[in-house]
Amino acid sequence: MPMSTKPKTTRGRRGRKLEALRLTPGGYSAITERIAAIREQRLPEMRPLLIDKERDERDVAEFERLLVEAVELEALLAEAEVMADDDFAFDGRIELGMRVRVSMVDGSQEWVRIVHPAEAFLDDERISETSPLATALLGARASDAVWVAAPSGVWSCSVLEVDPSVTDRVLAES
Repeated sequence: MPMSTKPKTTRGRRGRKLEALRLTPGGYSAITERIAAIREQRLPEMRPLLIDKERDERDVAEFERLLVEAVELEALLAEAEVMADDDFAFDGRIELGMRVRVSMVDGSQEWVRIVHPAEAFLDDERISETSPLATALLGARASDAVWVAAPSGVWSCSVLEVDPSVTDRVLAES
């Protein structure tokens, strides 16, 4: 049976179709490190607490939570494709994995990296592609003003700079 050339799709929040689970190299690495920390450090530290006759059930619950987290993250990595810089023919438009410097309504500037929801929790720079800000930014170009339709209301921001690299190198902040 011939293999399908169609990319895998998943459903995001509100049933929106998302591309296959694609992680940035930094996201893949951070999730791998999280799994290792759970399996090699946290779970072994907790095992003696579970043997104690007068154990605290909160320790049992935390052990189970960590075990589930590790298994879920391992399954996520098994399905993930790692993005590379040469995956894109950069035409100036913002795409998944890219870093974007935006100017907010209050004049503050910040860098965000638009990522798959599975890696958005890793640091403060990463934002889920399903978030209102990312939805507004995807497809925009440097110097565009975009409207963000957030639950708290509609607001605008400006795209100052687009870094097409999906690797976690840091640009000189200007």
